[in-house]
Amino acid sequence: MKKKPKKLLPKDFEIPFSANPEEAKRLRAEAMGSAFMRVPNFRVEAARDLLDMGITQLYQLSGRSPESLLADLLKRKPDTPSTRLADFRFAVYFAETPSPDRNLLHPSAWEK
Repeated sequence: MKKKPKKLLPKDFEIPFSANPEEAKRLRAEAMGSAFMRVPNFRVEAARDLLDMGITQLYQLSGRSPESLLADLLKRKPDTPSTRLADFRFAVYFAETPSPDRNLLHPSAWEK
């Protein structure tokens, strides 16, 4: 009998908070189907946070300050990981740039 291989999750993977596993699954699926998943290498958890803040489309990020987005998120979710600022910088850059630089299409490029 063959054993199923364990699924390895990225080290920055976050499980959406919900006491109900079905609700957590639904929240993740909603984020996966969002407009933010058209951004290459964008984290699902960051997409979920943007959706939770009422931002549903990429164009809504144009002209926004990533720092103010993070401040708003921290009010709602104080346990937000420190990588979220890089995610928001990346998303705002992608929303505002018609031809983004290929080297900047990853959240790690925005960590300072």
